[in-house]
Amino acid sequence: MKKNKHFILVIVIIVLFTIFSYIYFRKTSYKLEYKINDFDIVEEYNKEMKAYFFTITKDKKEYNLVSLDNYTTKRKLINSIDEEDNCLSFKTTNINLYSVCNEEENYYIKNIKDNDEFNKTSSYENIEITELEGNTYLLWNYHDFIYISKDKEKKFSLFSKDIYNLNLIYQYNNYLLIPDYEQDYIFNKLYVINTDKAQKSTINLRFEIYFDSYFLGNNKNDVYIYDLKNNQEYYIDMKKEKLYKTENKVLINDEWQKISNQTFQKEKPTFKKDTAITYIIDNNKLYEKINDCNNLYLVSNREVKQIVKIDNLDVYYISNDTLYKYNPIDGEKALLRYSEWNFNYKNMVFIF
Repeated sequence: MKKNKHFILVIVIIVLFTIFSYIYFRKTSYKLEYKINDFDIVEEYNKEMKAYFFTITKDKKEYNLVSLDNYTTKRKLINSIDEEDNCLSFKTTNINLYSVCNEEENYYIKNIKDNDEFNKTSSYENIEITELEGNTYLLWNYHDFIYISKDKEKKFSLFSKDIYNLNLIYQYNNYLLIPDYEQDYIFNKLYVINTDKAQKSTINLRFEIYFDSYFLGNNKNDVYIYDLKNNQEYYIDMKKEKLYKTENKVLINDEWQKISNQTFQKEKPTFKKDTAITYIIDNNKLYEKINDCNNLYLVSNREVKQIVKIDNLDVYYISNDTLYKYNPIDGEKALLRYSEWNFNYKNMVFIF
């Protein structure tokens, strides 16, 4: 009996500890306020966005920050604030925060640089390389896709003629989907470049799709496209490599919404999901925008032509003939240079 009681007690302790650990360590949205010296701080965690938001106020000046670091059970994550030349820097617990500035209601990230030096380390097919940042790149030169990674460099030839505008193209996970641009008006074939394997393949479509179409987004293994000419939505099952018709709908914050043909024609909606941070171009300048905050934070003094990719805090963009990467913690880095980007840059760069 004593052995049974001891065994039951051990089981009860294990169960209680498991329940306690689950409750204590599970991600929980919260919002709290505290002060550090003359600064009022609002600290908030949003478990859906997996992000920390901070609003810091002093003398009616407001600063906004975001952190995508892993969740911690700690609270009051800012330990101290250093104020210098209208800029704030922080000592924190378990997360990283970057320095922000507010000068006469002009907001910017402190680590802006004006260094135009490009330190070329190598080149391939007229692409100058200084840094790859662990990425794989597919770069269009009107007749080939130039594949560049740390392990391999090669060319993918798709068409027998030069194509100057790849208006209909889609990046999905490690795949790039390119319609057969040697067909006119309609296409029934897609080329697929697998960047993990550095291979290309073909998907033959059982329905003809007009080039007057646009990609809506992807969900699980499916990539969605809407044909504006035929008022028809399709999805491509990337595992089966087959095209299917579907009802008109878009995915908004993980919920399907039915959409009319008129809305597709006028507004061209796409799949969307709220994010903690995004980057926008305004008057050829690049700004950080945090969720619902109105303030825009300047992140680069360069004239920015196009945002190529946003990946959490990282943003990739083209200025003049150079591809840059920016992160508020690490600042701005030049990656690649190609003289043709001075003239044509839309749908020319894809980053994996």
